[in-house]
Amino acid sequence: MGDGADQLLERLSSLAPGGSSLEPVLKAFHEDCFQWEVQQFVADRAAFFTVTCADGSHPLVWTQYHDEYKGLFETHLNKVLHSLDIDVVEFTSFCEWLRVNADIFEDDTEGLYPFLQTVTASLDYNAFLAVVFAEVRRQRGETEATHADLDVQVPEGMAPGQPVVVEYLGAHYELTIPVGYEPGMVFRTCVAL
Repeated sequence: MGDGADQLLERLSSLAPGGSSLEPVLKAFHEDCFQWEVQQFVADRAAFFTVTCADGSHPLVWTQYHDEYKGLFETHLNKVLHSLDIDVVEFTSFCEWLRVNADIFEDDTEGLYPFLQTVTASLDYNAFLAVVFAEVRRQRGETEATHADLDVQVPEGMAPGQPVVVEYLGAHYELTIPVGYEPGMVFRTCVAL
C-alpha cells in the first residue's frame, strides 16, 4: 500500500493535529448521537435479558441482538469512513500497514491497538452482555440494590427440594426448588447480587 497509506496518514493526521491519525474515526464513536443510539438500542432490548436459564444456556434472541449490536457499530464505521471519503478496503489496508509498521519498529505511535480494541469491542459477546446487564440493573433500579427477585421455571425432570443452578445477569445462583412446584411451574425467589 506504501504511497496510498502515506497519503491517507497525512490526510487523517491533518484532521487531528498533534494526535493520532486514527483519532477522527475514533472520535466519531464517542459522539453523543452515536452513544445515544447505542444506549437506546440496549435499553429497548434489556427486558429480553432478564431471563434465568436453568441449563446455563442463553436464549437464541440474545445472539440475534448481539448480531444487531455488532451491525450497529459496523454501520457506524462505514458512515464515518464515507464521511471522510475513505473506502472500507482502503482503511483496512491502512490499518494493516499501521500494524506492520508498529510490529517492525515495536512502536505503536498511531495507537492502532487501542483503536482496534475500542472499535471492535462490540464483537465480544461477553462485553455485550455486560453492557446489557448493566442496563437491566439500571432499569430495575438495582445499581445500589443488594438483592433481586427472580422468576424461575422448574426444569423438566426436576422435583421439589432439588437444587437448580440459574444464571441471572451473568452470575450463577444455586437455588432449591420449593415444595409444591412441579416441572414447568414458575417460582419467585430473591437472590443477593
